[in-house]
Amino acid sequence: MATSQSDADKKSVSMITKVDAGGFVFTSIGGIHIYSGVGAPNHVSSKGALYVDTNAGKLYVNATGLANGWAEAT
Repeated sequence: MATSQSDADKKSVSMITKVDAGGFVFTSIGGIHIYSGVGAPNHVSSKGALYVDTNAGKLYVNATGLANGWAEAT
């Protein structure tokens, strides 16, 4: 199967941060939102978003787009 991208995936990379509806700051690479903070995430974010717990050094992925959709990447 060939790889395909949506229009959101084709956005340029930038170091400009944005703020989501919950007030969380993120950086966007294509259609992926990347967050960082301390502690496990528990906020609503887009499906596929990444979160780095800078205190524990853990990476989380939001599989559902819901606040309880975060799972630690292994």
